[in-house]
Amino acid sequence: MEMPRLVAAEIEKRYGVRLISPRLPVRPAKIDLNGSERRRVWMAAARRVMATHAKVLAALAKR
Repeated sequence: MEMPRLVAAEIEKRYGVRLISPRLPVRPAKIDLNGSERRRVWMAAARRVMATHAKVLAALAKR
């Protein structure tokens, strides 16, 4: 999805903002893990989720 050159150039000239095309989503790669690597990856993912949603989880726990 490419921006028309004239429109993008005009916006940059008027407002000083450069427009860029949106990136396409990248699908995660499949990883086949066995043994301790698998557990390490799962635990790291769980820690990330807990850290990201800590406030929501605490609010739900108080209900």
